[in-house]
Amino acid sequence: MAFNTIIDYIIEQADRYDIKNLEFEQDIKFHLGRLTDSWISSLQNTIIDNIDSTLKLSKTMIRIQNITNQYISACEKEMIDKFNQYYKMAYENTGDLLSLGEELTKKFNIQEMRKGNQEYDEDTIDYIQKHAFELLKGHSQQKVEQLRARLGELFLLGQANKANVRSEIQRILEVNKSKAEEIAQTELSRAYNIGSMNRLYEYQRIMGVKVRKYWHGFKYSERTCEYCRPRIGNVYELDDDSEVLPAHPRCRCCWLPFLDGWDKPIDTRLISRANMLNTGYNADMLYQRINNRLGIDYASFLKGNEAEDYISGDRTTKMNDALSKAREEYIKSKISTFDIAKDNSRGHLSKEYNQQMSFWKQYVAGLMADKDQSGLYTASEAIKGVMLLPWSAQQLSGWNELIRIIQNYH
Repeated sequence: MAFNTIIDYIIEQADRYDIKNLEFEQDIKFHLGRLTDSWISSLQNTIIDNIDSTLKLSKTMIRIQNITNQYISACEKEMIDKFNQYYKMAYENTGDLLSLGEELTKKFNIQEMRKGNQEYDEDTIDYIQKHAFELLKGHSQQKVEQLRARLGELFLLGQANKANVRSEIQRILEVNKSKAEEIAQTELSRAYNIGSMNRLYEYQRIMGVKVRKYWHGFKYSERTCEYCRPRIGNVYELDDDSEVLPAHPRCRCCWLPFLDGWDKPIDTRLISRANMLNTGYNADMLYQRINNRLGIDYASFLKGNEAEDYISGDRTTKMNDALSKAREEYIKSKISTFDIAKDNSRGHLSKEYNQQMSFWKQYVAGLMADKDQSGLYTASEAIKGVMLLPWSAQQLSGWNELIRIIQNYH
């Protein structure tokens, strides 16, 4: 399969599923917006301007609470129904992708040709047992041999993940977790690249086609060193030993196959559609892209490398959770900027005022998080309806301030 065909397919699928995600988001927003409009309309029709007794006030508050409970229940049902519908669609789409992945894997799978199921070939295991940790300084040969044997066992058992290797290194060498992590990452990278090279040579021999090696890495990551950065993307002859990977401790680069015919120029249309793959972004640019893409205002509350992971295509449950947490943090931060004090007087309607103000602050900050200008306008109109209740002058001042905050939001 030609390289541009593979890239085209990947981008096409990404676009297709991304459009589906957007359609789902817009569908949810539409239905929840319709429910919200109905709720606000009901609130406005419930509030009357001739409350002249405690009984009328009490009945009005109960009606408001009942309408709100019905609204929340309707929203929950809408979300559950839509989630079930989307989950079914996602399950079916995932099945399609897994089937395709299986088919593609079989077309370039040395283990299938060898009729084996080991992740690493015998040459790689032999290399590990003879040469692993050869750059390790300051430790006895006995410990190095013990590590080699243990690492070989982990590979044979299919348990050579970084956590297990790090744990064994920490135990045998009696080093701290950070040092063990560095050694584990470096040695796993070395083992992977040795195994990769062995399989490329074997593929070339079995299939009778020329294979070259492609230096793959994270070119635009801030953590990428200045030695690797200019070399990432370079293509070398298979037997060219001028460069060795890993190039240094903690190196994340690896060799990937590069077949003749895959090095044809990529269609400029594809490059323009995937331009984010060759563009570096600072943090503010990443946040702006996410905010613009999702129509939100809370991307800057993502932690660590979460923004970079999202731009790189991460749409996992973990990323969705990160976005939800960022939204929560934004809402907390935004509410803290609202200069509206609680009513601690224990006087006329003070309890009701504090409860309703707390709700409306949360609701308004959520609309700001989602950049929902229409929702903010509707909220301000609903608050004006709430203001018809017989609040004190101080309480009315609080409601006026909340409306001013909404009007000044950009």
